[in-house]
Formats: sequence, structure tokens, C-alpha cells
Amino acid sequence: MLVDSRAVRTFRVFVVTTAVVAIGLGIVAVVWPRPSLVLVALLFGVYLVVAGALRVVAAVRGHGTAPVWRWTSGVVGVLVGLAGLLCLLDPAVPLVVLAVIAGIGFVVEGVVSIIGATVGHPGSSRVPTAVSGVLSILGGVAVLLAPGLALTVFVVFAGIALVVVGAAALLLLPPRAAVRR
Repeated sequence: MLVDSRAVRTFRVFVVTTAVVAIGLGIVAVVWPRPSLVLVALLFGVYLVVAGALRVVAAVRGHGTAPVWRWTSGVVGVLVGLAGLLCLLDPAVPLVVLAVIAGIGFVVEGVVSIIGATVGHPGSSRVPTAVSGVLSILGGVAVLLAPGLALTVFVVFAGIALVVVGAAALLLLPPRAAVRR
């Protein structure tokens, strides 16, 4: 099978570029986790404001569509835009809400696992399921007690993952000599 050498070079440039960006972003996330979180929250806020505004515009200009759709779209657009403004005014709010939702999710998952271990699921072992449930509850409570710390730890681990994935992409890239053959 013949492969166009330009296509291979283009692919190599793409892989190298994305790997270097991943490593760079990963390092930034590890070194400055809180500012990284704030930046993500601000970008999310901008996205919500734009998405809300576009939805309102679609509702206003949606002539020929059902009035219920136009009203619903407009109201949702306003709510989404307001949520975006809230993110822009205080980026910590959506981050803490996200952490609290995650913490509640861990607790609920843990309770369900413990109930499953007690009742017994076909094909699952009770002890590992119960241990998993207890650990999930403990993790959820930790997140609920310190959501800011939990988010910082998450960003640091995500940054480490970005560095590892970027480095792996670079290490697994075939040498240039292989492209010339």
C-alpha cells in the first residue's frame, strides 16, 4: 500500500503540534491549577453567553416556526445567557457547583454500591462492591467538604495526564526516516 509522503508529513506535523500543545497545557495546569480552573470557567461563561444570545436571536428570527418553540427557545436562551454572565462575574460559582454535583454523585454511587453488595448482584462479588461503595462515599464526602481542593487536585491530575499523553504521542511517532521510504 502506497501512502502519499505529503499526507504522512502532514499527519506528523499534526501529531507533533497537538502533543506539544498537550504537554504545554499540562504543565500550565500542574504549575498553576487555580488560574487554569478560572480560565476554564471564564471560557465556559463566554460560551454560555454566546449560546444564549444565539438562541434568543433564533427565537426572534424564527418566523414560520411554532410559537411555543420560539418562546421556549427565547426563555432558555435568556437563562443560558444569564448563567454565562454569572460565570463571568464569579468564575468560582460554576466550579464549586460542578464539584458539589460530583461529590453528591460519588455519595449516591457509593450508597447504591453498598445496597448492591448487601442485596447481591448476579455475577458480582459482595466484598469488592461494598469496599468500592465505602470508598466512593468517602471520596464524595471529601469533595463536598473541600470542593476547591478537589478541583485543584483534579486539574493537577488532568495536567499530568496531558503531559503523559503528549509525551507518549511524541515517543510513539515513527522516525522521520520511516516517512522517506
